Amino acid sequence: MVDVTALVLVAHRRLRLRRLLVAIERNPSILEAIDMNRSIGRPIELAGFAGRLARAEKTEAALAVTGGRYDTVLDDIDDQHEALKAHVGSLEQTRSALDQVIARMAPGSNGGPNDGQESSSASSTGLTGERGAELLVGQVITSRTEG
Repeated sequence: MVDVTALVLVAHRRLRLRRLLVAIERNPSILEAIDMNRSIGRPIELAGFAGRLARAEKTEAALAVTGGRYDTVLDDIDDQHEALKAHVGSLEQTRSALDQVIARMAPGSNGGPNDGQESSSASSTGLTGERGAELLVGQVITSRTEG
């Protein structure tokens, strides 16, 4: 029986709340009659809220300063990147010119080797090694002494 009594009480409360909601919907001025200026007790969670808000405002200001510094660094990085792009372009042009010079110096391009290989005229005379190089170039410097 106790359960039935509890159910009846809950049903009555719901009915009263529904009637109140219907009355407010029909006449919204009922809400104005309620004293809204009455102070509401603060729960314990809100006790240190003012200090937390002050701390949050300080943190927000510090973040704004850090964000400004970060933006300045990123702008400098972007400027340096643009300068490097231009420098790489000039290096690529220099490299292209250097490749052309090296290609002109390659064996066979001017008739003779430039990397220590024997020339065709030295091998055709039958002289190889240092003696053949002496005939072609003129003087060979070695670490041996002639005696």
